[in-house]
Amino acid sequence: MPLETPYIETELVARVAAGDEQAFAQLFYAWHQRLADYVYLLTRSMPLTEEIVQDSFTKIWLHRRQLTGVNNFQSYLFTISRNHTFNCLRSIAREAAKRQKWTQHAINEMDEEAGDISADPQRLQEMVDAAVSQLPPQQQKVWLLSRQKGLSHEEIGREMQLSRETVKRHISLALRSIREYVRANAGHILPGLIALLIGK
Repeated sequence: MPLETPYIETELVARVAAGDEQAFAQLFYAWHQRLADYVYLLTRSMPLTEEIVQDSFTKIWLHRRQLTGVNNFQSYLFTISRNHTFNCLRSIAREAAKRQKWTQHAINEMDEEAGDISADPQRLQEMVDAAVSQLPPQQQKVWLLSRQKGLSHEEIGREMQLSRETVKRHISLALRSIREYVRANAGHILPGLIALLIGK
């Protein structure tokens, strides 16, 4: 729960600004649950809430020197998390709209011979998900970071401590495996629809 007196919190904030990790831990444990409750009201998603709370505190630590000019830590913390939450929600909405547009475009261009399964994008997406679940662990993680989180090759490389070329190779192999799995299990299906579902 929040700290009992403004004086104690002000002192902790000053220590965090100076790089005191123990003070940062105290602030984190004092505020993270209340912040999570607030963010959850906006997202209605516990996994997304946990990610946003973690990202918000990470940002505060990375930019801790800015705390020297902060008079109200609660307002500062909640403003950061609110802005990050709205950015995440906008990104999710854009991705959902993009996927819906891709799927509809593919359906509109399908042959009459495309078969029942090609007219069922939900089933096709389930096949893609099944194919991803069968990828080798590291290859699967690279794929998910690329397609779900939208990270670049460089960002994935930094997170997983891999070279950019290794990341590219993992994505290329994953693409090949997913295409082969979907084609083998979907029967007659337009190649363009597979490409739209899994990307380049």
